[in-house]
Amino acid sequence: MIDFRAIRSWLFVPGDSERKLAKCLSCSADAIIIDLEDSVTAENKLNARATAASAIRRARESGVSSAIVIRTNALQTGLIEDDIAGTIKAAPDGYVVPKITAASDLQKVASMLSGVESGARTTSLIPIATEMPEAVFRLPEIAGAHERVRGIFWGMEDLGTELGSRRTRRPDGEILEVFKTVRSLALFAAASAGIACVDTPFVDISNSEGLIKEAIEASWMGFSGKLAIHPSQVDEINSAFSPTIEEIEEARCILQMSQDGGGAAFRYNGRMIDTPHLAAAKRLLARASHRGSA
Repeated sequence: MIDFRAIRSWLFVPGDSERKLAKCLSCSADAIIIDLEDSVTAENKLNARATAASAIRRARESGVSSAIVIRTNALQTGLIEDDIAGTIKAAPDGYVVPKITAASDLQKVASMLSGVESGARTTSLIPIATEMPEAVFRLPEIAGAHERVRGIFWGMEDLGTELGSRRTRRPDGEILEVFKTVRSLALFAAASAGIACVDTPFVDISNSEGLIKEAIEASWMGFSGKLAIHPSQVDEINSAFSPTIEEIEEARCILQMSQDGGGAAFRYNGRMIDTPHLAAAKRLLARASHRGSA
């Protein structure tokens, strides 16, 4: 299975558009999400499955290295089984499952996958874990629902609709407090399960400054990556979730000082360093090494 904790940018692409799929599969996104849900009309669902499967096969034949996952329709629609059956032979890296309400939803989807997978392949599941109000109270159970669950997305637009919210953000783009609470709970749940937690999309495509600010702050908090709704957002997200040269050098210095006699507690540039800081430095260097930055 792919370690989704190393993926910075996740780009949504409509599953029924060959043109958009071809364009986005050649972009710099770490992961592509081929959407069979919200961006595909009811009459196009069948064609979208075939288009998605063909796009995955062509991408692999042409050497595309990005992770490729498929967002299915919700379990409640009765369409998800056909979504999986129509695309599983193309071997996507995972399925993003929307509108999850409980761990049992994911267990049902995992059972569907077990019935159609070939060989020893084990396809990952990534629930969108905060679209339904009842799911918010079950986030730890959802994150640990099954060994296939390798990450969770948190989102607030559908949740806002369910709550009857008039807005999800302030006029300046800042996320409203109730949704910030859900955001934090999703991060805690994912961290407890040892899986990726991916931040919600920034929907104002023209506001590059706002996207960068939100993505950097998400990376500071511990989110593994961020969803993108347009290719223009990908490079900014990748940059925000990549350690800087200064951060890499500092982490190296801290670990070297520890090895050179500083032990588990010492002073560095006027700060006290101890065991949690050493662990954070190791994690940062591991992430940088995975992305080829170190």
